[in-house]
Amino acid sequence: MENEKEATSNNMIYEKLRDQGRIEFITFHPAYSYEEFIEGITVAVEADGVPCKDIQYKLKPGLFKELCKRALAEAMGEPPDGKRWKEIYQKYCEIKKEKGLIDFENAPKYVLIIDEINRGDIAKILGELITLLEADKRIGAENEIIVKLPLSEDSFGVPPNVYIIGTMNTADRSIALLDVALRRRFGFVEMNPDFDVLDKEHIAKNKETLQKNGVYDLLGKSVEALKVLNKCLCEDKAIGRDRQIGQSFLFKVFTIDDLDLVWKHEILPLMEEYCYGDYQKINKLLFGKDEDSKWISTSSGIKLADDLDGMLN
Repeated sequence: MENEKEATSNNMIYEKLRDQGRIEFITFHPAYSYEEFIEGITVAVEADGVPCKDIQYKLKPGLFKELCKRALAEAMGEPPDGKRWKEIYQKYCEIKKEKGLIDFENAPKYVLIIDEINRGDIAKILGELITLLEADKRIGAENEIIVKLPLSEDSFGVPPNVYIIGTMNTADRSIALLDVALRRRFGFVEMNPDFDVLDKEHIAKNKETLQKNGVYDLLGKSVEALKVLNKCLCEDKAIGRDRQIGQSFLFKVFTIDDLDLVWKHEILPLMEEYCYGDYQKINKLLFGKDEDSKWISTSSGIKLADDLDGMLN
C-alpha cells in the first residue's frame, strides 16, 4: 500500500512539474534535427488543414532553447512568458554586471528527458552545443562558453539548473556514436532487470486478480525462468549481459492468455533473433538440451503449443 501511494505521489509530482514547464520529454530518432531542438526556420501556418494564401517563414526556437530560457529566467526571478531568449539573456548580463553571479545552485531545476538518446544523430541535433553541456562550460561556470547561434545570432549558453536525462536500451548496438560524442558529458547508470519491482508493483498488488484468473503461479514460474535464462544469456559470449530480458514484458500479464502471448510472440521470438534462428541453441539456453523440444524445433521454429506450464517447468 505504501509503494502504491509513493508511485501515485511521484506521478502527481511529475505531472505538476510538466504542467509548469519544468520537465520536457522528447524521443530522439534519425530524422530529429537541430532545427527542432535548438532553433530553425519554418513555414508559418494558420491552422491544421487551412491553406495559406501567402507562404511566410519564421524563426522558431526549439524545445531545448525554450527550456533553457525558462530555466535562466526563473533563476533570476523573471517571468519568461512572452519573452525571447535574447531578452532573458540580456537581463542576465545586466544583473551579472550590477550584482555579480546568479545563485543557480538554489534555483528551480529544469529537466529534459531524452528517450532513445542513442538513436538520434548527435552531431546533427546538438551541433556546437555539445560542448556547452559540460558542467564547467555552463553559464556562470568557471570555463563558461557562450556561442553565437547561426540563425538568430543570439548569444547562447546552457544554464546550470538545466539537467538532461538520457535513456537507451543497451541491447541496441547503435550506441557507438554515443560513446564518442557524449560519454564524457554524461554519467552512466546501468539498470539491469529487477524482478523485485515486478513483484512489488504488479504481482503483489494484483495478487487477488491474478489468482482468480489462474495465472498467479505461472507468473511466478515465468519470473524464475527469466532469471535462469538471463544467467545463460550473460554467460554466452555471443549474446552477453546487455541483452538480458527485463521485467517489463510481464507487467501487462493478467490472464493465462496474456502470459501465453508474451512468451509465444515476444520473448521466444526475441530469443530467435538473439540466436539468429539457431533453434538448437535456443533449446540449449531455455531447457539445457541440444535437441528439439515440443515448443521449439528446427523444422517448425516456434510452435504455438498449449502446454505453457510444462515449458516453464
